[in-house]
Amino acid sequence: MSDKPTISVIIPVHNGERYLAEAIRSVLDQTLPPDELIVVDDGSTDGSAAIARNMGDTAAIPIRYVYQENQGPAAARNHGIRLAKGEFLAFLDADDLWTPEKSRYQMQVLMEHPQASVAWGCSITFAGDMLPGESPASVLVPLSPRFLLQSMLFRRAALERVGGFDETMRLGEDVDWLFRAMERSHLIVVHGELVVYYRRHGNNSTSDEDQTSRALTGVLKKSLDRRRAQGTLIVNRLSSLLILPSVKNIHYNLQRPKA
Repeated sequence: MSDKPTISVIIPVHNGERYLAEAIRSVLDQTLPPDELIVVDDGSTDGSAAIARNMGDTAAIPIRYVYQENQGPAAARNHGIRLAKGEFLAFLDADDLWTPEKSRYQMQVLMEHPQASVAWGCSITFAGDMLPGESPASVLVPLSPRFLLQSMLFRRAALERVGGFDETMRLGEDVDWLFRAMERSHLIVVHGELVVYYRRHGNNSTSDEDQTSRALTGVLKKSLDRRRAQGTLIVNRLSSLLILPSVKNIHYNLQRPKA
């Protein structure tokens, strides 16, 4: 019996055929491959199903495609969690990309910090398309840690203790989960390695800045209400974050390589 930690990756998708194949390929190209990939189709009416199934026919790891009526990304992720078999769980949105070392970096972080629930890496936000092996041409936000589930690796036990994502929320459910984890003093380790290319385009769920701002304000209010109800101090639990020195010394070439 192997002692290798098992990793499950969950990709929720809703009409994401344009970029889904690239997202799946970035998972398959990991230097530490996951043990399974679960694509949860949240009511797509485009070619997302065919893409996932066709790639599953030739992939070196099992790709499981499941369909549900449209319920939002939180419900899709929770569906994937229920199906996943891994000891560690990771999430990727259907329009974003992992760097090849993502799983390896973050597994190493969690092995070096056995008390940690989550490893949280850095991302670069870009616009448009990006060819395999290239850096993005249009960098909108340079390398930095951001509230992106796809830049994290979770211990399954932590997700089970904190609970799943709030299915009543269509925006901000990722930040809400992190707040709930920190309120319970789960340790989250922030490291400086680049793990995600976060793509901005016209159909991003966060494109409406006013709507996103309202959602995040609601997340903060829910967190404060929970703390008041518990009689706890209304302060940020900075002790729940361990920020590694590498975060302060991140230097990456953000230019597109010359042909």
